[in-house]
Amino acid sequence: MAASWYFLLYAIVAAWVFFDAKKRGNNAPAWAAATFLIGVIVAPYYLAKRYLLAGEVREGGVAWNVLRYFALFWTLTMAIVTIGAMGAVSSSMPTSGNQYEEAGAVIGATIGIGMILTVWFMVLVAALVIGMFLKKSSIIEKGPTGPMATAPKVGSTTSKAEFSPPIEDTSFEDVSTKDK
Repeated sequence: MAASWYFLLYAIVAAWVFFDAKKRGNNAPAWAAATFLIGVIVAPYYLAKRYLLAGEVREGGVAWNVLRYFALFWTLTMAIVTIGAMGAVSSSMPTSGNQYEEAGAVIGATIGIGMILTVWFMVLVAALVIGMFLKKSSIIEKGPTGPMATAPKVGSTTSKAEFSPPIEDTSFEDVSTKDK
């Protein structure tokens, strides 16, 4: 049950990644397929590396952004796992009327959910702490980046003269070949 919710969530995220990557000039089919298969790892990497549009800003460097977005997707994934585990436990609870068996099932379910939450919390804290150590406040990326940074603006009247290579400066004298 939890696996179907996981794939439903990452199918939605993969669809969003596809349209976003297409709009930005990234390789949309590859990013979307990878997000669907291993979304908790690929989606944060995509968000940290995607081309920026005009007016967008990304700060902190690639490592910080990957780990920051990983914390978000890890939390979404573990929320689905927890809800799936709760559903599985509730459907398998004993209804025989034996109070000892029911108490044991409740204690086991509590320990199981507690372990899931502990794993979520430990990985989340580790990702954010490592990310804070790797954060580089001096790195600030401003959009547009990628192919959008070099493409001429729509409707602009750019002439060929604006794209001509610079003229060489021949005003210096090469002293290595000068006769003595």
